Amino acid sequence: MMKREVLEKKLTQLKAKQQLMEKAWKEAGNRELIQFFVDIMPNTLDTERCSIFILDPVDEKVWLQCGTGMSEKQLQVPTKNSIVGRVISSGEHVVETDLQEQVGVHDVVAVKTGFITRNALCVPVHGVTTKKVVGAIQVLNKNNGMFDDEDRKTLERLAFHLEMNIENIYLRQELAKISLEMGKKIQLLEKKLGIK
Repeated sequence: MMKREVLEKKLTQLKAKQQLMEKAWKEAGNRELIQFFVDIMPNTLDTERCSIFILDPVDEKVWLQCGTGMSEKQLQVPTKNSIVGRVISSGEHVVETDLQEQVGVHDVVAVKTGFITRNALCVPVHGVTTKKVVGAIQVLNKNNGMFDDEDRKTLERLAFHLEMNIENIYLRQELAKISLEMGKKIQLLEKKLGIK
């Protein structure tokens, strides 16, 4: 059995590591770059909006990282029955037209945000190290005409260039959850050792 002093020293080291993990999570470095692309893509593709979604690797939920006129995690969409969910599940792009004539998750989003979606193009974002789909980029409401192959290729190029940044956000979610669990275990150990 370890001596109390050794346990307390290890506990202090664990606490320091846990704080470093939390700091790394909070300093999610490249959000400005991702927001920059969200800001310029509507003009580039002649659309009304652009959004980047991240898959939560633990809960299997999909949430908004950033989007035109939206804030982080303002939207959460299901992995089933949504365009983004279909793209993340299949790893294939999706183009939808005449959405105002269809019933779906976009109607729920319209009620929450006041934004009506007429058409959409959504492409997956693959992780560089995981090779799994870690998110999706979606543009909404092409102003003149329909989404074409050039629009898809442009959005796929953007997805390729943002892979590492989006995967970092994806992996930080796991890190944050591990850090939270680690914090709970440290508190339990401190309580058992009578440390404040």
